[in-house]
Amino acid sequence: MLRRLASLATAVTAAATLTLAGLPAPALAASVPCRPVAGSPRCSVWTGKVAWVADGDTLLVDVNGDGTTTPRSIRVIGVQAMEQHVYSPKAAKRRGDCHALEATARVERLVRAGNGVVRMTAQHADSQSRNRPLRSISVKINGTWRDIGEDLVRHGYALWLPFAGEWAWDSAYELDEARASTEKQLMWDENYCGAGPAAAANLTVWANSDADGDDGGNLNGEWIRIGNHGSAAVDLSGWWVRDSGLRRYTFTAGTVVPAGGAVYVHVGQGVDTATDKYWGLSAPIFTNVDPLRNSVGDGAYLFDPQGDLRRSFVYPCQVGCGSPLAGKVSLKVKYGGVERVEVVNVSDEPVDLQGHVVVSRYQYRFEESTVLAPGESMVVPLAGGRAVLDDRGGEVRLQTSDMWTVACRWWGTGKC
Repeated sequence: MLRRLASLATAVTAAATLTLAGLPAPALAASVPCRPVAGSPRCSVWTGKVAWVADGDTLLVDVNGDGTTTPRSIRVIGVQAMEQHVYSPKAAKRRGDCHALEATARVERLVRAGNGVVRMTAQHADSQSRNRPLRSISVKINGTWRDIGEDLVRHGYALWLPFAGEWAWDSAYELDEARASTEKQLMWDENYCGAGPAAAANLTVWANSDADGDDGGNLNGEWIRIGNHGSAAVDLSGWWVRDSGLRRYTFTAGTVVPAGGAVYVHVGQGVDTATDKYWGLSAPIFTNVDPLRNSVGDGAYLFDPQGDLRRSFVYPCQVGCGSPLAGKVSLKVKYGGVERVEVVNVSDEPVDLQGHVVVSRYQYRFEESTVLAPGESMVVPLAGGRAVLDDRGGEVRLQTSDMWTVACRWWGTGKC
């Protein structure tokens, strides 16, 4: 099921009080390409003067042509800065989570460099978040319009956040986030906020964005998995996970991920156990990849109590992709009659399928260690024995959890 963030209505923040309701809609000045690249969709465009910067993703702007000199609270498309709790035009009075004030200061510097003048664009004039117009905001520096959102994501000041209907920036921002992560830019520096616990922990994060069946009817099939590949248990008390929005799940005291084990956070409701926790949300939160609907992915993030981003999972993989299984496994597929999919170890050493997924019209996830000896194969369970492969054509892929294809087999109208 495709999900996009139409608003941040579930996130109650003080920034919402900055919204100025009841103002007349600004007049449209023109339309421009949303991004300066070939094939970009067109965007409506407005201009204005910044009154002050509320936080890393919200600016108060006197919008030209709206019939008033009263500034409007504008929410920046495509980014999510860390939470700020005290808002003020004066930097010394602000308070917020680690990285929040840095993002606000970065936006202020960019706005000053552009003499306070901004250009605002959107694919849909009525796009909004908590009654704030949603706009991509740029400043002109040395004669060139510079995208504030892209700058924030590329330099590690904010996370990439997809919004419904405003998809023109998503692919670029997702790539920017991947590069910032690889380069350990700002919030991707896991020691930036201070010395956190379990510094040497070998943890992993994996989010399942596409639950079996209808996502809305299988909320607990959508989860975040915290794995421990180290030799010692890790106490997760006070750690927290989030999606790209403001939703946060904090691990209670005594939560431990054992060596070689994992803890799951399921999106829906349930009774907590040592290994399975329940977020208690009422709707799916992770956006599925769906190119036909311009949906390019999403992310899950693990923070320690200091506020450092310790691990992340952004899908599909954009930078540094790969798998230790590359060239070592193959697929055998029988799609007519009694269906059969096999994963075969074609190498001369054991391989572990953990962290990989067999994908067709049905998915099978290797969540725990599954080792194949050299030459050994295993039959992949397919939807309880039901037929899931189309005889007319299709493909079966073995992918990493972040959707990098390790092996593929196709037939008929399928394509690898």
